Amino acid sequence: MAKKLAILLVLLAPLLMAQDIVYTSSATIEWDAVTTLGNGDPIPVGWTVEYEIFISDPETSIGTITATEIDIPIAWSTHRYVGVRAVMNDGTTIHYSDINWSNANGLQTPDPFILVGVQLPAVPLGLRVR
Repeated sequence: MAKKLAILLVLLAPLLMAQDIVYTSSATIEWDAVTTLGNGDPIPVGWTVEYEIFISDPETSIGTITATEIDIPIAWSTHRYVGVRAVMNDGTTIHYSDINWSNANGLQTPDPFILVGVQLPAVPLGLRVR
């Protein structure tokens, strides 16, 4: 019985760790707003929250925004993971969360994904009735 269970787990493991591959030239990425500190306490009044966005290969910060979504262009023939971390400012100190990467399985990214850049064909021109 244990041997059958082990074989079943080996066969199912790739499915449990699967990630979506999205072929695109740009993607809108969104996430839930951070409303608490890491210990679950509410964010204190007066603190500001922004989000720093990263892309992989190499890991690069592409900026900090206040919105909870961003359009990211994906260059032709590249593979990119996207990362987001909260940046909180209490007026004197800047606090950073861990980076949540799009390829990380778990509660933070329930549907892991990778973006693959494709070159889309040109739009057909000269559309008319004959």
